[in-house]
Amino acid sequence: MSSTTPSPLLDVSGLTKHFPVMGGFPFKRKIGAVQAVDGLDFTVGGGESLGLVGESGCGKSTTGRLITRLLEPTGGKISYRGQDITHASRKELAPVRSEIQMIFQDPYASLNPRQTVGKIIAGPMEVNDINPAGGREARVRELLETVGLNPEHFNRFPHEFSGGQRQRIGVARALALEPKLIVADEPVSAL
Repeated sequence: MSSTTPSPLLDVSGLTKHFPVMGGFPFKRKIGAVQAVDGLDFTVGGGESLGLVGESGCGKSTTGRLITRLLEPTGGKISYRGQDITHASRKELAPVRSEIQMIFQDPYASLNPRQTVGKIIAGPMEVNDINPAGGREARVRELLETVGLNPEHFNRFPHEFSGGQRQRIGVARALALEPKLIVADEPVSAL
C-alpha cells in the first residue's frame, strides 16, 4: 500500500525579484537592477511555520509581498495548494485572495487613517462578500478581543492607538477571513 503525501500549502522555487534602476534624462532608460530576492526556494506545509531571518534590506519584506502577489516576481515559481500563482491575473487570484493574508511591518502606514477600526477589520469581509453568523460587527468585536484590544474600540480611528495597538489591529484584519496562509512581515516589531 503506498501512501500519498499531500501537496504543500506553499511551494516556492527559484523566486527572484529585480527592481530596475532607471537613469538618463528624463529617467527613461534602464541602467541596472537591484537584486532584492534572487533564487529563493522553500516549502511550507499546512500547519507549519517558516521564519526568514536576515539583516535589514536582505529581501524579507519583498519575499512576503511576492508570495501574497502584491509584487510581480521577476522569475521563479510560486505554487499555492498546487496551483501556480506566479503570474496569475487579478481574476485568477480572486479565489485564493481570501486564503492568503498579510500582516504588514509598519502599522502606521498599513491602516487607513480615515477609517474606523471596525471598518478596517471588516474591510476584507466586505470585499470578499463574507457575512459571518451574527454579522460583521460582532465578528470584528470578537477579533478585537482575540488580539487583546477592547471590543468597544470598534468606532475609534487608528491615530487614537499606540504603535503596538495598531499592529494588533493589523493582526485582527489578517485573521478576519480565517486564512490558510498568513505572511507576517515582522509582526511584533511595534508590539
